[in-house]
Amino acid sequence: MDRPGPADDRGVILRGSRDLQRVAFGCHLRAKEDFAATLWTSSTGSVLVARLRSSDITAERGTRTAPDHYSHYLQLGLVLTGRATLEQRGHRSTAVAGEAFALCLDSPYRAALTRRDNPSTDVLNLYLPVDSLTAWGLDAAAAGGRSWPLSRAAVSALMFARDIACGATSPGHLRIVARIDEIMFRAAVVALLERDLADATRELTAEDVLRRRAADFIDRNFADPAVNPDAVAVRLHVSRRTLFRAFELQGMSVGRLIRSRRLAAAASALGDGTRSLRDIADSCGFRTVDQFSRAFRAKYGVTPAAYRTARRRDAMAGW
Repeated sequence: MDRPGPADDRGVILRGSRDLQRVAFGCHLRAKEDFAATLWTSSTGSVLVARLRSSDITAERGTRTAPDHYSHYLQLGLVLTGRATLEQRGHRSTAVAGEAFALCLDSPYRAALTRRDNPSTDVLNLYLPVDSLTAWGLDAAAAGGRSWPLSRAAVSALMFARDIACGATSPGHLRIVARIDEIMFRAAVVALLERDLADATRELTAEDVLRRRAADFIDRNFADPAVNPDAVAVRLHVSRRTLFRAFELQGMSVGRLIRSRRLAAAASALGDGTRSLRDIADSCGFRTVDQFSRAFRAKYGVTPAAYRTARRRDAMAGW
């Protein structure tokens, strides 16, 4: 593999079969030869960012794979070098440098990263919560298994995400980046998807607009334990029935979106080994640690403590 540039100093160097499993985000990985890679990870609230520069690998998620943390995300990838070949839900496609691809991590798929004539493959991945995308009127399932060329604006935005993940900005700039409102970041990603992936979008209805306004309010205020469906309806100046109807049309509920947003933030916060469960529960809108633990286990199948232990074991830097 080629020598990484200065921005790669924060990346985690991985080699061998044991390290291969450290990048298996909810899937099974195979390598055709001795595995070698550099991994960078970061997060912007509920949006996870990972860049992987590696030798050739194949990822598979089977029908018998148990639901996990990653199954609640859509993986949006940008190929920087090499090629990504993917299969999901009857779709088969290939993405090369400058093109994007998407995988729904809640269903079976197969994806192969190959170097072709390059020293390594290099792929940037954004992991976007499916519930949030659904609330914003995007059909994540329609995107799974597809690839498409990106507009120039989309490439620029994703390359900025790459720089965040790789620590390419100075410490001063990182402090500014950390203050960027997450809703703005995710709204930009949604706008890019709407422009570049027509199959995942449709004309917005009044209900779609209401769901987006609700998702915006929830993203900004989920840390307040007083935020519930009634509080959202009051803030948006609509009746409870009107709000619930808008979400039911999409097969969702306001309460589930609030809970999913809190749990996504909590899962990200558990990557910080210095924070207590009490502190995380308080900062994510849970009234008690017990309430937090029950909700977390119901969604992810493990307790917050067990999830944190797994994160430490796998050395998933920053996640």
